[in-house]
Amino acid sequence: MRQIVEKIAQVANAVGWQAGEPAMELAGQIVSVLAANPEHIERFMSDGAELFLDGTFNAENGCLTYRSIGGDVLSPSVLRAKKGMQQ
Repeated sequence: MRQIVEKIAQVANAVGWQAGEPAMELAGQIVSVLAANPEHIERFMSDGAELFLDGTFNAENGCLTYRSIGGDVLSPSVLRAKKGMQQ
C-alpha cells in the first residue's frame, strides 16, 4: 500500500511540475481512475505518467467528481454520457 501511495505522489508531483498544475489535483485524478479501474494499478506502478499520455487517466475514466474548465463540479458519469461511453 505504501508503495502505491508513494508512486501516486511521485507521478503527481512530476506531472504537475511539468504541466503547471497542482499535484494534489493530479493525485486525486490518479486515485479516481485507479479506484474505478483497479486493473490499471500494476501498469501504473511500472509505467507511471504514461497513463496520462495514453488517455487512461482522463477524467471520464474515474469515479470521483472533478472541477470542469468552467468551474462546475461534475461526475465522470456526466462526461461519459456526453462522450457516449459506458462504465
